[in-house]
Amino acid sequence: MYADSHLVITRTQEPVGLCFAGEIDSSNARAVADFLSNRFAGAEDIHLDMSGLSFCDVSGIRSLIEAAESRLQGRLMLHGLPHLLQRVMAATGWANLPHLVVVS
Repeated sequence: MYADSHLVITRTQEPVGLCFAGEIDSSNARAVADFLSNRFAGAEDIHLDMSGLSFCDVSGIRSLIEAAESRLQGRLMLHGLPHLLQRVMAATGWANLPHLVVVS
């Protein structure tokens, strides 16, 4: 569905959603936010398998936050988010956004 030199996003079947593998950083964060906001704007919950992320900087986290904030309905369901990223999102309050769920 999306690929660059650092990140590949593919579809998943169970649950229906997307799988992220690689890195989200300043080189692709804008593209990730746009991809999630534009392609899945009308969908209900979107399940994102984040277990394949090897790196995600603050711009990458922000891309997920922007995509969640732009939703009119449904939520971004983050599965397999690395523990350190879960801690950052909890400490900043981003894990409490109404359209974002960090699934443990």
